[in-house]
Amino acid sequence: MMAAADLASDLLVMTLNAPLIRKIKALCAEGYRLYDEKNYKEALRFFYKAWTLIPKPQTDNAEAGWVLTAIGDCYFRTGQWEQGRESLASALRCPHMLGNPFIHLRLGQCLHELGKPEVATEHLELAYLNGGSKLFQNEAPKYLMAAMVNVTAEDVLTEEEKL
Repeated sequence: MMAAADLASDLLVMTLNAPLIRKIKALCAEGYRLYDEKNYKEALRFFYKAWTLIPKPQTDNAEAGWVLTAIGDCYFRTGQWEQGRESLASALRCPHMLGNPFIHLRLGQCLHELGKPEVATEHLELAYLNGGSKLFQNEAPKYLMAAMVNVTAEDVLTEEEKL
C-alpha cells in the first residue's frame, strides 16, 4: 500500500507537470501546423523545442513517444532516413508506443530507404497487421508490397474482419 506522503508527492508531480504538458502540446500543435504546410524543417524546430521540455530520461514519458514520432515523420518527409530511423526506433521505447502502426510504418519506410529490407519488412508488416491497408493508402506502393511479403491469406481475412 502506498503511504499518504508518497501519494501526495505523486499527485503534486502530476499537478506540476500539467502546465509543462500544455507547453509541449502547444509546441507540437504549431509543429503540426507547419508540417501540414509541408514546412518540415520549421516543424522540426518546434518538435525539438517540445522535446527539450520533457524531463530526463525522456523515453520514460509517454509524451516523448509522440514527439519522437513527429520528429521521425519530419525526417522521413525530408529524406533524412537515418535520423528518422533513430527517432522512430526511440519512439518505440516510450510507454504505450510499441505496436503503434504509424511508428512501424514510418520506421519501416526509413529502413527500406536505408537498404535494410529484412528489418524494414518486419516493421511494415507490423504496420499492416495493426493498422490495415488504409494506413498505406497515401504511401508509395513499394511499402505495401514489402509489408505483404510474409502476410498470409488468413492475416488478410483477419484485417478485413476488423472493418
